[in-house]
Amino acid sequence: MLLMLLPLSSAAQAQASDEEGWAQAEWPDHTAALPATESTLSISEVTLSRADWLADIGRQVDAALDAGDWARAEFRLARALTEYPDAHGARLRLASLQFGRGALEQARAQLQQGLELDPDQADLRLALARLLAEQQRYNAALQVLDDSRPPLPLHLDYYSLKADMARRSGQCEQAAATYRLLLAQSRVGAWWLGLGLCQRQLGEDFTSAFQRARASTDLGMASQRFVEQQLEQYGTAQTH
Repeated sequence: MLLMLLPLSSAAQAQASDEEGWAQAEWPDHTAALPATESTLSISEVTLSRADWLADIGRQVDAALDAGDWARAEFRLARALTEYPDAHGARLRLASLQFGRGALEQARAQLQQGLELDPDQADLRLALARLLAEQQRYNAALQVLDDSRPPLPLHLDYYSLKADMARRSGQCEQAAATYRLLLAQSRVGAWWLGLGLCQRQLGEDFTSAFQRARASTDLGMASQRFVEQQLEQYGTAQTH
């Protein structure tokens, strides 16, 4: 260690002198200055629009249903409604799934909640009325449909059910008036039958409506047989 602290030898001094000369010489700088590096990594968050997000949820629901996983499908729809409570299509689909597995009260609550948010949603009203009709709560179904009046030409199913609920509730005058409005739009056999039933209940001539129902091509076989029987009985009664 002591030797390392001693003055340099002459040879070492000469070497140091040569190195100093080299350091003083003008030599071209062959080392290019590197640019300062700065982290340029940026993460851009992709935000889906409402429509795209709901469409993606819809695809997830379809996949779940294809796999027979109704619970996952309902979970996805419930998640969509948590994010967008006014997503009426998702609400209608969730209520339909709940109705399909027999959870009628859940489906009813789901539809009523949607109507509280937007009372003019005719599709929600129609679905709720159909649910109530399934429970044979005809007066309640009629009240649901009476609370809104969507354009008839665009909502024939709505008014068809409304007429049927009025007839089943014993309100045949209202039902007959609605059936006539519907028949002005399209000559549907079931509407002719409904009108005839109302007219018979009111003590009016129902044969013309029944004959038109019989002549229609869209009436079911059971309804056709019923109409035939009623006309035969009426004809027999008229001849006696």
